[in-house]
Amino acid sequence: MEQGSLSKSITRSKEDYLRIIYELSKTKKNILTSDVAEMLGITRASVSSMMSELKKTGLIDKEKYGSISLTNEGYKLAEQIKDRYELIMSFLVDVLGVNKKVAKIDACKIEHALSQETAEKLNNQIRKHLRKR
Repeated sequence: MEQGSLSKSITRSKEDYLRIIYELSKTKKNILTSDVAEMLGITRASVSSMMSELKKTGLIDKEKYGSISLTNEGYKLAEQIKDRYELIMSFLVDVLGVNKKVAKIDACKIEHALSQETAEKLNNQIRKHLRKR
């Protein structure tokens, strides 16, 4: 889970969009603005605006009115974001016993602030906990 320099300068909102696009890419071939809007519970206009920003930074490819895809750099970053999210989810649910619905909300908030060092230590603690079971 190595973080590049781009991930340090990316906003929480952009991280959320990248994670959603990444998740959608696992089940859909053609990701549309409306798909992202639905997942985030926001308007298509808001998504379109962010897609322009993500395209400018080279994290996504998108043609006007076309489907959205992650660039190689965008995919790597989205994968790191998703890994952090899943790590926190695992800790909250498997170790602390937090309800999944609550854990999803909390993990989404925490993932943005988690340092590499904390993520590694958290991962080690989860492994120890799961081995004890």
